[in-house]
Amino acid sequence: MRIIILIFSLLLISCQAEEITAGDGFMVEAVIPVGANPHGMQKEGERLYIAAAGDDRIEVLDLKTRKIVERWDAPDTPLDLVKSLGGWLVSAFSSDYLHILDSNGRPTTMAWRVGAGPSLFAPDRGGDLAYIVSELNDTFTVFDRTMGEEVKTYPTGMRPYPADVTHDGVLAFIPNRDEDTVSVIDLLNGEQVTRIPVCDGPLGGSLTVDEVSYIVSCGGADRVQFINTASLEVVAEVADGIGPRPFSVAVSPDRRYAFVNNSRAATVSVIDLESLAVIENIEVGETPIVMRIFGHTLYVASEGSDTVSIIPLPARITVMGGPPNQVVVLGMIHDGHETSERYSLEVLRDVIRRIDPDIVITEIPPNRLDAALKGFAETGRVSEPRVSVFPEYTEVLFPLTEEMDFEIIGAAAWNSYMNRYRSRALKGIENDPARAGQTAENRAAKREMSAAIGGRWDDPLFIHSAEYDLLQQNGWRPYDVYFNDELGPGGWSNINQGHYALIAGALQRNIFKGKRVLIMFGASHKYWFMEKLRERDDIDLLDAADFFGD
Repeated sequence: MRIIILIFSLLLISCQAEEITAGDGFMVEAVIPVGANPHGMQKEGERLYIAAAGDDRIEVLDLKTRKIVERWDAPDTPLDLVKSLGGWLVSAFSSDYLHILDSNGRPTTMAWRVGAGPSLFAPDRGGDLAYIVSELNDTFTVFDRTMGEEVKTYPTGMRPYPADVTHDGVLAFIPNRDEDTVSVIDLLNGEQVTRIPVCDGPLGGSLTVDEVSYIVSCGGADRVQFINTASLEVVAEVADGIGPRPFSVAVSPDRRYAFVNNSRAATVSVIDLESLAVIENIEVGETPIVMRIFGHTLYVASEGSDTVSIIPLPARITVMGGPPNQVVVLGMIHDGHETSERYSLEVLRDVIRRIDPDIVITEIPPNRLDAALKGFAETGRVSEPRVSVFPEYTEVLFPLTEEMDFEIIGAAAWNSYMNRYRSRALKGIENDPARAGQTAENRAAKREMSAAIGGRWDDPLFIHSAEYDLLQQNGWRPYDVYFNDELGPGGWSNINQGHYALIAGALQRNIFKGKRVLIMFGASHKYWFMEKLRERDDIDLLDAADFFGD
């Protein structure tokens, strides 16, 4: 969640941290006339670049003056654009091509052939890759826009509409209009995972900020459905309040709202993501067709009225001045807790009671947490497959919710697609004679680490010491240096960065609330997190060893 922090010196002394919602709802700040049939938009600085499909051009809107300041020729019905190769990559719906304009909007001789009907790009989150569907060719193409190379093209369902891709580049979700499905493609391993049956006429969709859900809009059913990104099943839907022919979905960066443009009306429906209810319908131009959020502003292109509506989003402001949170990091030994006497499940249970946390951040993927909690509430057991392998959660943490009051947050960035890719990549490395020296060095470092730990592997005071962290850091160094990039998002630094990003997000959402936060992760990750946590000035980092008995 993106948080704006305001510092007031008086409040630093006397006030608790508090969240304030700015504004009393949604208001259209401006409606700007633009070229014919506006579609995709991109923002750079104070300029909004708009694909005016009906005029075969890109229009450049100065957001300060609210005037069109440049018009670039773009042939064959341009629907969208994205930065690429120092210029712009433009989808030409009436052709098989993506055309390339230079940074000044001049055409170049370069073009990429992608199949008939290239439409809208997946949301641009930076990075090297760009993604687009070819609506009339039933394909989804991945490009390396820094190298100017096609990475891979995948078949989709019938009549694919614009895709969304997880921030780690692992999964793509693509609504298939003419077969009422959503294709899920594993981009890491290069294969289709499934096609999920959904409501009639899916036309667009968006991942939620936490990527727990993919929200698909169904133009033929006047509703949206929520797909859990772990189970890949429809888990909820919203119909009441949605207007006619919902077309696409955008999600506010603060996680609170989803916006659905109703293309047979002149409205955008606002869904409260906590209550899953439509709370408002915003009037915009006729036939709203494409929405984009840049920063804290929603831009709506309406092809029926040839306008772009500019809608500021209410900001949630965190005022500094409350007490810092206290953070404790406990290193887990997973199934070792079941056999150890020094760090048994009972010892862990007593330690958590002593810590008495308000929040527990866990090595559970966010998209699997709800299923785990639901199963435990219904049966008293944790049966969710990923979570059930951790006895520290199934036998200790979840049962403790019946006697203690704390919130559980999932913060594991790991998934099965990464696991499959990593296993295959490691096998290739180990079987490569040219990498024998690296493999031997990695194994030697692991043996040296294991020997140094020795019989102390389950001593909680040792596990929560600087010596243990240093041994782990040295033991993982060759693996990290030699293999991290090749293992993709499952590489050692990469996955720790992914885990910590989720941990940091949870801390930020609770900043200066005076809470006690417990982080429970595998002990080998602990040194990596501790380095990052020591850099923070908004928390008090407590020594976990202080909570163990004599």
